[in-house]
Amino acid sequence: MIWITSSKIIMKNLNKIIISGGSKGIGFDLVKYYLSYGFKVLCISRRKPQIADNNLSFLRIDLSKKRELIKNKRKIEKFDCKYLICNAADLGEINYFNTTNIEKWQKSFFLNLFSHVYITKYCLNSIKKKRGTIFFLAGGGAANSFIKFSAYSLAKTALVRFAENIAAESKNNYFSYAVTPGPVRTELMKKTLKHGHKIKKSRIVKSNKLIELLNFLMKSKKNFINGKYIHVNDNYKKFTKKNSKDLFFLRRVENRNIK
Repeated sequence: MIWITSSKIIMKNLNKIIISGGSKGIGFDLVKYYLSYGFKVLCISRRKPQIADNNLSFLRIDLSKKRELIKNKRKIEKFDCKYLICNAADLGEINYFNTTNIEKWQKSFFLNLFSHVYITKYCLNSIKKKRGTIFFLAGGGAANSFIKFSAYSLAKTALVRFAENIAAESKNNYFSYAVTPGPVRTELMKKTLKHGHKIKKSRIVKSNKLIELLNFLMKSKKNFINGKYIHVNDNYKKFTKKNSKDLFFLRRVENRNIK
């Protein structure tokens, strides 16, 4: 049973959640939060988060390496999670595409997209069995073109469509969302600012806004928002089947008035 108190989830039983990239930044905040509210957490990253908690499990995996994901397939499956948060991200080589090293580009693209595809594949049966939820952190890289960050941006955009496809196949037996945490002060954001990306200070948010969105979606289980691409600043609590029907997903925008 789950109680929601304001934006916090208090667990009567130990639900299980997997969080990728949980050793720092937003991922670390997520690991710490869900442990504090009684979840059993499996963190998948290169470094173990500096948290002492008996409910924390850890798998040391370099998510840019396919062989490491395949090697740990059984351990990920065995955790038997209800929730999955695909958070791990890497900006890769920051450069114009025509001068980028394609090997480095491919490595970054694999981590940002295919590592999450593999983990989702390993977790899907348990999530379906428990009518759970998958969250893909898509970020601003999916919302617009992102100069010098093409591997990151393209992979994040693909995650939005992947979330939609997973939801379309679910028959509402489980749920899948792409979520945008907004600009949070992390090392990743510092790198983008250093290389010319501009963010208004008024837009910067804390990770608690993301947690509030995740908790809402865990609880809501509304079929009509399954597969949506949702920003933390969207008025998602007011979504209805009617007002969100043609919004919050990837589509080609058509104007049939141009002759």
